[in-house]
Order: sequence, then structure tokens, then C-alpha cells
Amino acid sequence: MDNPTEHSGLIQSIQRAATIMRSFTEAEPELSVMELSRRLGLHKSTVSRMLATLQHEGLMDQNPETGKYRLGLGLVPLAGVALGRLNARAAAQPYLDELVAITRETINVTVLDGRDCVCIELANSPQPIRYMGWIGRRTPLYCTASGKVLLAYMHPAERTAVLPTPLPALTPHTITGHTQLEQSLAQVCQDGYAIVHGEFEEGFSSIAAPLHNHQGKVIATLAVSGPTYRLADSVISGFVAPLLATTAKISADLGYLS
Repeated sequence: MDNPTEHSGLIQSIQRAATIMRSFTEAEPELSVMELSRRLGLHKSTVSRMLATLQHEGLMDQNPETGKYRLGLGLVPLAGVALGRLNARAAAQPYLDELVAITRETINVTVLDGRDCVCIELANSPQPIRYMGWIGRRTPLYCTASGKVLLAYMHPAERTAVLPTPLPALTPHTITGHTQLEQSLAQVCQDGYAIVHGEFEEGFSSIAAPLHNHQGKVIATLAVSGPTYRLADSVISGFVAPLLATTAKISADLGYLS
């Protein structure tokens, strides 16, 4: 287990709890306090207290017949949230090349991760000058089309929690006022998509729309991105219909009933 002093800001007890939960596998779904104590190099009393706390929170369970511990059913809804991201990626994949063929621009699927949006899938434009994204790329929420879509469908309190104050100006076009940003997000909800010109990277534009899951929640976005000189308003407005048609198909595959 990592030494918590090696990573500033890490909390040792949470690290230990995570290590305990990762000790359970399909091959060994149940472990005793003694087994965990030996494997983790922790005193039995420490392991026992942590298991009792995890059990209280529903993240761990104890087999009444063997006395051994196993992962609790409280992890199931948490896993469902995480898997929702992967499901969005899998659901979107069959449609990406089709949208690239229509727009001839880069298409990416993005999800919320903390205070950023993260690309989890993409299909590149066939054109030599194009938007260069990559899987795993993190971008701000307040100045990207994907980020604005994710912000627009958040609860206001959640939105406040993830937005920096003040909003840094990354280009001359970045919206830095919270009031102006709120107006922009209200427009996103009204339109069902967001368009951004050069707010995050000067010279690049993007249009993004939400992907809904079976509960109606926005779990990801689908975006079309490219150089601004190719994506004038007259051009990017022509992407609205195919983009929304594609997000409707993907959302339907995720179980969303519009």
C-alpha cells in the first residue's frame, strides 16, 4: 500500500478502506479479519474497526455462517453510476463514424469528472487540419460546449460547487462572468445543445448535445469540433439536426424514453 506521506493531501484511513475493498476478488469473495490483517500489514483491531464502519455504510457485509466479510450491496448503485459512463461510450461508438461522415469534423463523447469534463471516446475528422482531441483529455466545464451542456443540466447547487470563482479567461472569448454564464446555460437548456466559439482554445469551435440514460439523467455529451474558420454559424447550425438525431438514437439505446 502506498505511503500516504508520499502524496500530499491523501487521507490514510480512506486509502486503507479502499485497499480493503480491493482485496476482495471473484476468486476470494470472502475474507476474514485475520486474512486481511496479514495481507495489509495492519493490526487486527484496525481492520476490524474499518470493516465495521464499511458495514455500517452498506459497503461491506458479513456472512453470518462463516463470520467472514464480503463486499456489500451498497456498492451496486455506485458501480451503476460508474458503469453508466462506460455504457455511454459503448452506446455511442456505432454512431460516431456516421456523424463524422456527415460533418467531416471530429466527434467526441465526454463525461463529467469532478470539476472537468473528460473525453471517453472519439472519432477523428478525415481532414488534415482538424480538432485534435484524445481519450482521457480533460477540459474545463465553463468554456467548452460539452462542459456547458453538463453544467446546464446540473442542479444549481452542484453547478456552484464545480465552478471556479473567478472564471479564468483562457482566450479573449471566454465568458468570465457568472451571470453571463448562467444566461448561456439557460439558453443551452432551451435549445438542447451548446455552441462555443474559441472560448477554450482560440481558433476552434464546437457544438455539443446531451446523452440521457434510462432515468432521464444527462450522463455524457456528444460533440462536433473543428477549426472556427470552417465552422461559421451558418455551417455549425447545419450540424444541429444530425447531432440531435444521433444523440436521440444513443439515448434511446441507453433506455431513455423522450
